[in-house]
Amino acid sequence: MATSKSSSAALKNVLIVIAVILAMGIAFFMGRATAPQIAAPETDGTNQAGQQDSAEDTAPNPEAPEERPQFAESQTDPELIKRLQEQIKREEGDPRAIGSVDAPVVMVSYEDFSCPMCTVFFEQTFPELQDLIDSGDLRIEFRDLVIFPNYGSDHAARASRAAANQGLFWEFVTTAYGQAGAGNHPTYSKETVLEIAKTVGVPDMAKFEADYESDEVKEAVNAETQHGMYNLGITGTPFFIVNNAVVTGAQPTPYFLKTIEKQLEEAK
Repeated sequence: MATSKSSSAALKNVLIVIAVILAMGIAFFMGRATAPQIAAPETDGTNQAGQQDSAEDTAPNPEAPEERPQFAESQTDPELIKRLQEQIKREEGDPRAIGSVDAPVVMVSYEDFSCPMCTVFFEQTFPELQDLIDSGDLRIEFRDLVIFPNYGSDHAARASRAAANQGLFWEFVTTAYGQAGAGNHPTYSKETVLEIAKTVGVPDMAKFEADYESDEVKEAVNAETQHGMYNLGITGTPFFIVNNAVVTGAQPTPYFLKTIEKQLEEAK
């Protein structure tokens, strides 16, 4: 038992180190704060360095374009790879997943609805992954990681699950992020999520509201968040597991596409 606990703690520490190193690399090469928060969310919209959060997609440093990573490498530690693979569910009929359960590459996406960089991902990159989803090469599985409850992101997380119960999860998600606005922390309330639900055409609003308010849904959002934070050591959003690779932050779309391409090659 002690060995198991020690191994789990070691893997958690490795994940944290990966996230921090990648976050530092992103900030250095892109010259902006695209990396996830490394602490509890600030209420004034600033990061730990006191810089304003921004969704601006600034180009890489032209003085050193060769140094910028082009994709996320696969992890090499067998225990860490096993831990990453355990997060991939491949559940048939999962309403919060899109793509074939047999897809060779699965992206597990940890998101917060009030995270500016999550908005960047869904606005800029997610649409560009549709061809890979349609071809059967990629599956995306959504996970809640509520780090901005002060902006009401827990309301949106609960509402997205209520929408999922009526087969409209992805419609809710893309509409929510589409309304978010670049560079801002979107704020949600009961009134906000009810309007989004109406916009996407949820057929049974009484059921939607009951599911959104239910203890079962609240507990599910909390459990998934706790698992991501404390079992996996994820410290911010967006955070992605792509088969055996880890991606942090709203990387440029080519970075995601190249990472998926590399994982496809390895899977085959």
